[in-house]
Amino acid sequence: MPRSVKIGLIASFLLLLTVNIVMLDLVVFLGRSTRPSEIGATSIHVAAPPVSTEECSSSCEAKIDALVKRLDELPVSEIAKKTSEYYISLGSGSTKSSVWQDIGGAEAIIDTANYPSIKSVVFEVFLNIPTANGMVYAKLYNMTDKHDVWFSNVSSEGPTFTKKEATITLEPGAKTYRVMGLSSLKYDANIENARIRIVTY
Repeated sequence: MPRSVKIGLIASFLLLLTVNIVMLDLVVFLGRSTRPSEIGATSIHVAAPPVSTEECSSSCEAKIDALVKRLDELPVSEIAKKTSEYYISLGSGSTKSSVWQDIGGAEAIIDTANYPSIKSVVFEVFLNIPTANGMVYAKLYNMTDKHDVWFSNVSSEGPTFTKKEATITLEPGAKTYRVMGLSSLKYDANIENARIRIVTY
């Protein structure tokens, strides 16, 4: 943990402690002692014991040290979990092919070095078949390494555009990812607004 953060925590704690001591002193010195006890006709006022500021500050220092030690031992992800989202557009297209076919122009180069500390990656796309005949399928293909992007396959049926998502893993380094599609019964099938959503810590 940065030294400035530790100093800020200690200063805040000491400020609260000082305010508490001042309030306690006001209560004692303004005569707000414990409630009188009555023995017969005599009232006895029992004064509160004096407050030792030295004893309190030593105790507080020990507590601060323990707190700072605990904060140092916490992983950064537990102290602050701030995330960012990035969207990489791949494009749109259509196909009538009953075997996997490239969707022309629907691709992008993604370099994982530009997205340190990746939390998750999702392939998103809208699919439909206007005639509602058969099913439309889409997936990502790693053009650089010549293989499918594992678990990227999505599918849909019917004339209404439906958003489909698949959680995927990007290969390390700069790779070209292309959208591929097929229509199970060779009817026009549309693949729209394909993109990759990257969430980082």
